Amino acid sequence: MSERAVGRVLDIETPEAVLVSFRIAGFGSRGLAAVIDIVTLGAILLAETLVLALLAYLVSRFTSLRLDLYGSWLVAGLIAVLFVTYWGYYIFGEVVRNGRTPGKRILRIRVVREDGSRVRVLDSVVRNIIRSIDVMPGSYAVGVISMVLSRTSQRLGDMAAGTVVIADEPPARLPVAGGHAEELQGIVAEFLERRGGLSPDGRWQVAVQVLAAYGEVPQTGWDEPIVAGRLVQLSGVEVPAT
Repeated sequence: MSERAVGRVLDIETPEAVLVSFRIAGFGSRGLAAVIDIVTLGAILLAETLVLALLAYLVSRFTSLRLDLYGSWLVAGLIAVLFVTYWGYYIFGEVVRNGRTPGKRILRIRVVREDGSRVRVLDSVVRNIIRSIDVMPGSYAVGVISMVLSRTSQRLGDMAAGTVVIADEPPARLPVAGGHAEELQGIVAEFLERRGGLSPDGRWQVAVQVLAAYGEVPQTGWDEPIVAGRLVQLSGVEVPAT
């Protein structure tokens, strides 16, 4: 699979000779999405802190336990909860929600791997660990400079993880030979014939890229069998009875 970036568009050529073009998300949408995520995450963390503080008050108010006896455990528990929430917020959005944190979903952008496939757990972890460098010196200056210098607007975290942020919209596509329906139908038929011999990740990547040739992207909650079924609907390929 070959890929290239031209201006604000990322072109990916699939093994099926389908050229898929993704529009790179702009600075404005990414910045606003980041603000929404920070505010949302901050509200969640504050709510968790207040709930734990209320719990401590109720325990000391209605029991004989003294705060100084369990205060250190309470603080340790709070730190653990806040840590899990902070990391879980971004990893859940990028992995489980198909590259969309709440902020990205509102701004209609999402994170994908450089080959157009879904972000994996390790990708998200690496991407967000490097965020601590991107935000330096407190104003995201390092990340912004990195995006300006990158042809695909990648901050350092994206470069390390091999990810890119794209507009969450049907990608522009140039199927082989002008995109005749019968040729796309042949691609779908070949994919359905070969999918049993592909790895789960390989099946997902190919299915999504072929679906993109029809101008569609997977909806939230879709897995590879659902995408394959949608390709059958779009192409009209007859699936032999088993």
